[in-house]
Amino acid sequence: MYHKWLQAFHAVAKEGGFTVAARSLNLGQPTISIHVKALEEQFGVELFHRHGRTVKLTSVGHSLLTITQGLYGHEEEAIQHLRAAQQLEAGELRVGAIGPFDVMELLQHYRHQHPKVNLSVNLGAKADVLSDLMAFETDVGILAEPESDPRLHQLFYNRYEVVVIVNDNHPWAKRKRLRIRDLVGQPMVLRTEGSTTRTAFERALEAAGVDIHPVMEINNRDAVREAVIRGLGIGVVSQSEFIPGERLRALRVIDAKMHVDAYVACLAERLNRPLIGAFFAVAEDLIKRRAR
Repeated sequence: MYHKWLQAFHAVAKEGGFTVAARSLNLGQPTISIHVKALEEQFGVELFHRHGRTVKLTSVGHSLLTITQGLYGHEEEAIQHLRAAQQLEAGELRVGAIGPFDVMELLQHYRHQHPKVNLSVNLGAKADVLSDLMAFETDVGILAEPESDPRLHQLFYNRYEVVVIVNDNHPWAKRKRLRIRDLVGQPMVLRTEGSTTRTAFERALEAAGVDIHPVMEINNRDAVREAVIRGLGIGVVSQSEFIPGERLRALRVIDAKMHVDAYVACLAERLNRPLIGAFFAVAEDLIKRRAR
C-alpha cells in the first residue's frame, strides 16, 4: 500500500506534474492522483500546492522527497546501467577455454567491436571449463569436442590437424611428413590422459594398429614442447598450438586422420543474453570469413 503511494509521490515530485508522472510509471493519471491523495489523507498532510496543472512541493513534501530519493532516486541510474549493458556499452564477459589460440582470436574481434565490455579468461582442462559453465562462473566456453548435454548451445568453430613434433637434431628434422607406422617404438612425450590432442592421437594409433613407446606424461602443452626441444622424445600437438622455431620441426602424418576441433558453447538458456549473444555473433562472422 505505502509503496505505491510513495512511488506515485516521488514521480510527481520528480517530474513536476501528475500527467508526466503517470506517463513515466505507465499508469493512468487518475491512479496517480488517487495514490498521492491517499498518502496525504492517511497522514493528514499536504504534499503539493496545486495550481491548475502546476504543482509545487510543500515543506513536508520537500522533506519527504529527500527520503524517497534514496528509495527511488537511483532507479533511473540503474535503468541506464542496464540499457548500457544491453547495448554492450558495459558489463563483463567471462570466458573459459582449454587453450589460448581460439579464445584469443575470438576475443580480439569481440573487443574490437565492443571495446567497453570487460573481458576475463580462464584456461583449464575440459572438465573445469564445463563445470564453470554449468555453475554460471563463466559465460562462454571454448571446447575441443561437442558435448551431448542438451543444456548446452554449441557452435562448431574450427578444426586443426594434429602434427608430430621433433627437435632440430632429430633424424626426422628435415622431413615434412611421415606415416603413422614410422612411430612404432619411438620414444613419445605425451600429454596426460584427458587431453584432446592425446585422445585424437591414440584413436589414430588404434585404428592403424600401431604401438608406441611412451617415456613421459606431462599435463602442460608448453612443457611437452620443452621436453621435445631437449631431446626427451617425440611429441604431438594441435597445429594451432605449434610455434615454428629453429629448435622444433612439425611433421604431418599423411596416412592417418588426426584432428582436434574447437566449439563455442554456453548454456542454452543464456544464449539470448546480449554479451553472450554478441560473442556467438563474432564467432559466426569469423566462420563465414574463413569459408570465403
